[in-house]
Amino acid sequence: MARQVADFAPLPVTFRQVEHPCYRCQSEIPEGTAFCPHCGAPQIRVAPPEEESQPAVPDGASSELLPPGQSTPAPWTPQGGPYQAMPASIRWDLAWRGALLCGIGAAVLSAIPLVSLGCCLWMLGAGAFSVSLYRKQVPDTIITQGMGMKLGALAGLFGFIVNAIVTTAAFVARRDSGDLQKAMQDQMQKQMASAPDPKVQEAMQRVLEWIGTPQGAATMMIFVLIFMGVVFLLFTAAGGALGASMSGRRREFR
Repeated sequence: MARQVADFAPLPVTFRQVEHPCYRCQSEIPEGTAFCPHCGAPQIRVAPPEEESQPAVPDGASSELLPPGQSTPAPWTPQGGPYQAMPASIRWDLAWRGALLCGIGAAVLSAIPLVSLGCCLWMLGAGAFSVSLYRKQVPDTIITQGMGMKLGALAGLFGFIVNAIVTTAAFVARRDSGDLQKAMQDQMQKQMASAPDPKVQEAMQRVLEWIGTPQGAATMMIFVLIFMGVVFLLFTAAGGALGASMSGRRREFR
């Protein structure tokens, strides 16, 4: 009987402390240690949630109100309104065609006699119209004023390139024919007549002679092109910002 009891006696149980490696120095650390005794790194770990909470949808929001292609309702704010979409980056692969069309239109109108008097208006309109064309290609995108300025500036860049080609060709043609020199002499004589001071007249005459040289004509042409480039970029960018602001207001009233 004593032998049977001895056979059923419990075996000694040994407890082994569970350890885990430190994420920084990979040293074995007992489980439950707050800081690694070797490197001092904290051992607190936060388990990520198993599933994200789904946004609550008000009772008035049904699947019938969802836009085409959206299978789940959009998230709603605590005040009961939907979250607004964040503005996306400009898709230049779609934007450059409209900007090119608007820039060419502004450059052509600015080169026509009499019509060119409203060149600033044509540049503003080119910037605003480039935003309108881009919105038609991406109707769901929010276009900010900064994006509108970039779209307008792109139209201004295209317009300036076309205007620079036309202006340079006209300048060279008039210079070769002598019309440019004659026009500048007439203008200079008018200025000299209004300034009777001999020193001023002498300075104007030197300027006229310098412009008549190839170096002077090229320098003057470069300054004219720089000025036109700045004007094109400024006015078309302003028109793009105006177009983005106007289109944003129309979207709010829909």
